[in-house]
Amino acid sequence: MRQAKQTLKELMAGLAVWGILMLVILMIVSRHRLAVACGLLVGLAAAAWLLWHMYHHLDIALDMDATHAGRHIQASAMKRFLVMAVVLALAMTQYRYIHPVGTVLGMFGMKISAFMQPKIHRFMASHKGSSVKS
Repeated sequence: MRQAKQTLKELMAGLAVWGILMLVILMIVSRHRLAVACGLLVGLAAAAWLLWHMYHHLDIALDMDATHAGRHIQASAMKRFLVMAVVLALAMTQYRYIHPVGTVLGMFGMKISAFMQPKIHRFMASHKGSSVKS
């Protein structure tokens, strides 16, 4: 379970890197900076919650038998899907305050952080080893 917690930390770090990169880019190219920034923050917060929810419910499912675990994973995946739909619907209806482009890019960070995770893992492992030696 320690490895799963470390992976969650690495995914969250990747999400933060993506968020900073997108914030800089969106502040340069956007005319509605405040709405896009709020949308990005909402999307990043949703993505962080989705990652945590996945980690938490996977941990719960590992303690169940196969039948119940499969049902539990499906139910928790449906909850995550509904949360994503509600967040996107909120962004679509409140686009003056929470721009949908920022929201989508923020939630897309969950996928990008999964691709970045191996590099972040190597980076964190190399810095963990160098701080112990010092």
